[in-house]
Amino acid sequence: MKKWTYFIFLTYLILGIYVLGVTIKTPFISLTLDTTNGQPVIIDSYYPHWAAQKNIEKGDIVVAIDGQPAMENRFVQLYAIIRSANTLTIQKSDGTIESIAVKHSDMPEELYLQILFPIFYFLLAFSVALYVWRRNQDNISTFLLVLFLLTCSMGYISTGASARGNLIGMITIGISIVLCLVLFIHFLQHFFRYLQIRWTYPHSKWLYVLPFIIPGCSLIESYVPALREIMPILNLSLFAVLVLYAIYILLTSYLRTKLAKIRLIAIAFIVPFLPFLLFFVTPEILGHRPLLHAEIAALFLLFIPFSFLFIQVNERLFDIEYQLSRLRYYSTLAFFSALLSTAGIALLFLGQLSIVHVTSIFLLIFMVIIASFYIKERIDFKYRKIIFSSTGNYVHNLYAAVQRMGKAKNQQELLDRFKYEITEKLGTTAFHICTITEETPSPKFGSNYTQLLLHDAGDEKILLEIRHALQKEELLWLELLALYVSMFINNLQQIEDLVREIQHMKNTSDTPLPWLDKLLWNIIEKEKSILAQELHDTILQEQLHLARELDVLASSPTIQKETVLAIREQLLNATKDLREYCENLSPPLLDTFGLQMALKKLIQKVKIRADFLLDAQIDRVHFQDVTLHLVVYRLVQELFNNAIKHAEATEVSLKLQAMPQGFILQYDDNGIGCDIDDLIQSSASMGINGIRERVRAFNGDITIQSSHKEGMHIFIQIQEDGDSYDEHTYYR
Repeated sequence: MKKWTYFIFLTYLILGIYVLGVTIKTPFISLTLDTTNGQPVIIDSYYPHWAAQKNIEKGDIVVAIDGQPAMENRFVQLYAIIRSANTLTIQKSDGTIESIAVKHSDMPEELYLQILFPIFYFLLAFSVALYVWRRNQDNISTFLLVLFLLTCSMGYISTGASARGNLIGMITIGISIVLCLVLFIHFLQHFFRYLQIRWTYPHSKWLYVLPFIIPGCSLIESYVPALREIMPILNLSLFAVLVLYAIYILLTSYLRTKLAKIRLIAIAFIVPFLPFLLFFVTPEILGHRPLLHAEIAALFLLFIPFSFLFIQVNERLFDIEYQLSRLRYYSTLAFFSALLSTAGIALLFLGQLSIVHVTSIFLLIFMVIIASFYIKERIDFKYRKIIFSSTGNYVHNLYAAVQRMGKAKNQQELLDRFKYEITEKLGTTAFHICTITEETPSPKFGSNYTQLLLHDAGDEKILLEIRHALQKEELLWLELLALYVSMFINNLQQIEDLVREIQHMKNTSDTPLPWLDKLLWNIIEKEKSILAQELHDTILQEQLHLARELDVLASSPTIQKETVLAIREQLLNATKDLREYCENLSPPLLDTFGLQMALKKLIQKVKIRADFLLDAQIDRVHFQDVTLHLVVYRLVQELFNNAIKHAEATEVSLKLQAMPQGFILQYDDNGIGCDIDDLIQSSASMGINGIRERVRAFNGDITIQSSHKEGMHIFIQIQEDGDSYDEHTYYR
């Protein structure tokens, strides 16, 4: 499927550049002629404002088009119309000859609707299709959705080439406007199967014959003149029928299931296609004047990429209600903002802008504002730590300060670190931490003093006094940090009480504590619950799915070999997943053949799965504490998982080196790297934090060095007796 997708993307780019090149090469003017007297006399103009500017009037005779006699032009002969031209030579009623240079800039409607908007749509559809495909490359629904987006775009951008009479453009738009709907209906069929909704409509494969009626008729219409009048009506009629059929599928399915996912898809489809159907296609089929020109009605198709950007076929859809509510909110703000901006521009250029100009400006401003809201949202989230800070990175500093204070081993060390953070961040030493008891009266503070309660134990309180006024940001930072200090003090006191209780138990008897047994039991049960949930959400669901497929197969009068083989393949995959779960929970080679053999097996699996070049050097290590073998294995396993999921590296090296009563583990990659402080706070830090906690549990040292685009380098050292260098963690 990947090769086909690459081919489709390449074809889209080549064909899109070609039809856009045809559009840009020659301006579209569409002058209607009367040739009954053997001379091409102008009777109407598609762009009357441009014709008036160029002094082109009804009754003028077109002498030449791009230097060639007008009557030799193919479209003048067949349709009595001049579709496009770079230069015109006309004869006025008084017999004078005028040469007119035709430029895109002289016709803003043509420039916007046939060149600028199609180029924008061409790039937007390609970007969205590429993004959706990369989310899940091996899913048939994703593949169909990508084809739908690209085909819609191809139909839209080829309108200019088709209007100019280009054969490839005419065939492309004829196929695209029908094929895109067939692909959409095919996508619905696969998506309904995923949702386990019964497909009660005809199979979509029979619809694929419809798009290829158009090119066949286009090729023979030159030989059968009657087809020239029938072809556009036939094409638009197929389009109308398929649009109504797709809407019928969506509405009946939603009424039957009431699923929000189907409602989202229905909105994403109806909003772009229904206006084009009502305002242009239907009047054309009925022989009436369209309410909107095709170029204007097609502008609604610009909503397709934006709408389907939210539909991610990655085994599920986005949180739909969240996305819809956010889109509604942004659209409301954008609508009124765009309306006011457009009204202001219209008043500023009063009388100079046509309805096409005003509509185009409104749609452009509307979409730009919506896109700006989403970009602002991402920027605010990424740089929220510093974007509104006037004197420094308060939120980021808060994270770092809490991280540093969390390493305190007792209350006094915690308060000393707290004082250090205040001095460094607020740049002041005019503060004091005091302890108040029942015997010690509470101090009196002035109006410019700031007082915060750090800890309240009933009979003892710890207060922070700062002897000058603080800014709002500084006060908020200090209050949050004081809240953490209060929690740290409570935790430290509980730990101290716990240590004393355990020490007392050890000195008085060997009877285990009931609460300790309860804690261990709860931890074991929690791990069991996590494992059960994991198996339920993955392998068990796969087994239930296979069981339903077997039920369908059993009720079928004929059993297809391909179906049986597909089920067998899914069973093997589920078995493989289960085996991996078991190996991750308890590596079988670790107890049987030792750590070195288990690591070699793990390295072999990583080399098969990973996209990077792995260089691993594993020394034979021996420990008196057997749990260290599992610790080493888990550390290596977590490092590899981090490299596969996040590093985006091309080269990874791992070295396990034995040392007296311990080991050294060194990891390096040339990946994208990261900011360590940002990583610790992100969801992607669970692996790194797990590594840090394992190392800390065995009194080890870990050094992590990383920066953006500089890879990641981790150095771990653990000794059995715990006599490592100072217990610490470095970040650079």
